[in-house]
Amino acid sequence: MKIIENMKIFFLPIIFTVFIIGYFVSFGFFERFSIVMLTIFSYTFFKNVKSVKIRSLCIGITGMIIGAILCSYGLFFFKYENDNKKEPINMDENINTAVLLVFDGEPEKYDLSILLKNMHRNNGVGHKICIPFRLYGYKSVYEHVGISKYNDISKRVGEKIATHLEGDYDVYVSYLNNTPYYKEVLNGEIRKENYKKMIVAPIFLTESVDYKYVVNELEMENLYTPKTRIKFMPPLWDSEKIVNEIVKDVCNMDTRKNEVGIVLMGNRDGMNQNRVFREKIKKQLVHNGYVDRKIKCIGISPDDTQIKNILGELQQYGVAKILLIGVNDIVDKVKDQYEIEEIIKKFKDAEDTDIKYMKGWGENDGMIEELEFRIRVMNVEEWDE
Repeated sequence: MKIIENMKIFFLPIIFTVFIIGYFVSFGFFERFSIVMLTIFSYTFFKNVKSVKIRSLCIGITGMIIGAILCSYGLFFFKYENDNKKEPINMDENINTAVLLVFDGEPEKYDLSILLKNMHRNNGVGHKICIPFRLYGYKSVYEHVGISKYNDISKRVGEKIATHLEGDYDVYVSYLNNTPYYKEVLNGEIRKENYKKMIVAPIFLTESVDYKYVVNELEMENLYTPKTRIKFMPPLWDSEKIVNEIVKDVCNMDTRKNEVGIVLMGNRDGMNQNRVFREKIKKQLVHNGYVDRKIKCIGISPDDTQIKNILGELQQYGVAKILLIGVNDIVDKVKDQYEIEEIIKKFKDAEDTDIKYMKGWGENDGMIEELEFRIRVMNVEEWDE
């Protein structure tokens, strides 16, 4: 009887932990069911808390820890898996140049399977144990923000590039962190068409960890298909056209230039290239009449207090409007958007200041022209045999 009682004390906390994690990571029916079960468990525990012994409590805590570890690893059974259906390859060699656009990307809505696949790239034990909490963070963000516009903007960029290139180019849109994943497109539609030449255009600002990961993975994939010659477009940090478009958007604001404070928000990944890109924007803004000391360049991190401090500093300069500009991508990720908008909201509650947030480059003509120019130049340059 004592063994059965100890097993009960051990396994019930494991089940309790399963429902906690179920609430953290799920939507809909299972989320509501988890809330009901957690309520029942909690009521039963507090009803009998006086009779709980220290030994039983220790066994229960051990069960919860083991349950958390098992659930964290067990979640990966739900990660997105491609069906990997191999389509027959055309025997005739396609003389067009395949252009594979690789965006960073993110799910349009909270999608457990895709988020798990994205997180699976990091194999650290500590990382995997923390995954339920990270998923809960994404779930909360999507509940507040709604949907990500990243997919819509990137697809429109792809359509515009295809229209500009046309003729001898076939353009494909893919993602690092969303479907269709770049490997799926490469091993599916592109392999099927049997292209002789392919240009991979990662739409990344800097030579970041993600940029290097994409290049390395596709180089490894291409070892198995040596007939396809492949080139990689460099990152966009040295693009004058994108800089000019960002500056043009700022200059179109209906506010006196000496009354505007500007915060250029970059990324610490690929820091030097990101810093050079922001400095170019700042130089152009000053050239167009904005005040040097009222333009700040900062990096973003999840627990960063930099933005709050910078906003306070700019307000001391007597600015009438503050403009926050995300310079990392075509549009900031929903998590960054949520965190920045929360900071803006809190600051506005404390201070009466007009703050506008530009969430990325968008799909401006300058970026389209830059991509078209780079792709055409790479295609006419000599290809390795």
